[in-house]
Amino acid sequence: MDYIPQADWKWIYDFQHGKLSVSIRKQSFPLVYQPNVLRLNESQSISFTIEDVTRYIQLFEGEELSRFEESLRCKIILHLLAVDLFHKPIMPKSWLFQQTTAYQAQYRHGDIVTLIASGSEKAAKYMVLEQEGAFCLCMLFDESHLLENNRTFKQFQLIKVSVDNMIAPETVEDQAHEWISFQNAG
Repeated sequence: MDYIPQADWKWIYDFQHGKLSVSIRKQSFPLVYQPNVLRLNESQSISFTIEDVTRYIQLFEGEELSRFEESLRCKIILHLLAVDLFHKPIMPKSWLFQQTTAYQAQYRHGDIVTLIASGSEKAAKYMVLEQEGAFCLCMLFDESHLLENNRTFKQFQLIKVSVDNMIAPETVEDQAHEWISFQNAG
């Protein structure tokens, strides 16, 4: 598959079923975001804009995601773009995770950190998207994360948590991560 956007790439939102997906040629790639976290309130089809394509290509060809295989890179980027375009801002939910002393005060965009669920003590990897003060917006990087009360996060779902819930990032190539903010307040 060619992972570079073409003129026929579209965002498709099915309001009746509460599903956001990307239509690529004759394939559809569903995104994990539920209707209650999206700023879409009617069914619609939106073509990729020049800005969408530019951001996609910058991220796809950039060093930040180069360590991932192309199909995973494509999925990550589509979810990141969807966050930027359609996701509502979210409040912190730090109580879902254990506090740790293995945190650091500052995180870089793209850092892979570990969060451990309160109660169940199940750990999962998350990618830091942005940091605002003592809180980070993170995207689940593992396939799923079982939380307390059998609540399960799916890969690419978002959570905002305090830095003292995060176990410092794994060793990643020492490079500057110049990512644009992935959560607009508008």
